[in-house]
Amino acid sequence: MFELRVLNGLHEGAALPLSGKQWSIGNATESELQLCDNGIKPRHCQLTLTDAGWQISPVEGSICNREGERVALPFLLQPGEIFTLSGVWLSLDDAATPWRETPVEIASAPVTPTAPETRVNASTPAKSRKSLFARILPRWAQITTVSLLLLLTFTITSWVLQPGVAQQNDDESQLIKPQLPDTAALRSVLEQKLRERELLSRVQLTSSAHGITINGDLPQDQLPIVQRMVKMIRDDYQLGVTLNDETKVKSVSLPFRIIQITSGSHANIVTEGGQRLFIGDERDGLRLTSITADQIEFGGRENITVKW
Repeated sequence: MFELRVLNGLHEGAALPLSGKQWSIGNATESELQLCDNGIKPRHCQLTLTDAGWQISPVEGSICNREGERVALPFLLQPGEIFTLSGVWLSLDDAATPWRETPVEIASAPVTPTAPETRVNASTPAKSRKSLFARILPRWAQITTVSLLLLLTFTITSWVLQPGVAQQNDDESQLIKPQLPDTAALRSVLEQKLRERELLSRVQLTSSAHGITINGDLPQDQLPIVQRMVKMIRDDYQLGVTLNDETKVKSVSLPFRIIQITSGSHANIVTEGGQRLFIGDERDGLRLTSITADQIEFGGRENITVKW
């Protein structure tokens, strides 16, 4: 499966699994991939899977390639190719490939020619006179004193400005995040995110006056998916109600009892009904795959490990 990865910006680390044929990208709540960075339009662009490949088309916003060149017409994306939307870097990648490092756009600064050094007449009387500061302290003490004064000035300035800068950044972050003031708005976003991850039918959303709780028994490998989704929603939105994750690992058990276990070259088990199963034998949709010194493993409709 392929996915669309966000490489920088407010949603850095987010990924949209590409299951289907068409996906909208923008800052609108109903977008399949919602980006709330500055400059992103409600319906910025659209990704479509065609017979020719992955096609990205501008709608209300602009698209640039990796070199920063603006693209006005729909164009085909190749796996691993990077493109930008108003400064947000995205890439189309196979979900099994590792994430790349975030690309850094380097703006070339104009080189200002150095002004010719002004020559000072060596006969200037002021140069021959030493200041009181230079006469009192030796050279090394002068350097140390100036360095300490500069360090003290920098420390005081940083201490004075830090609370204001932190408050300003926090206020800007709060203004950028879209609001989900009630359970209806939160449920809409949750259902969309769960549907993208093919988990909507595996969990239950329980609404109350205080918020929404996600319940369900899931396989071990799907729990982290729900946890990352919940964290992303809490980070990307201003929630007016609470969001709780109460999903847990699905407990499974054998549909029959084992009364005897034999390991070694002819490893087998005997069930309560007297049936003997060797490696590769099946019962009730479960296939005996391994018998070791401390556990038995079954595969098939479910993977079950029994300690003994």
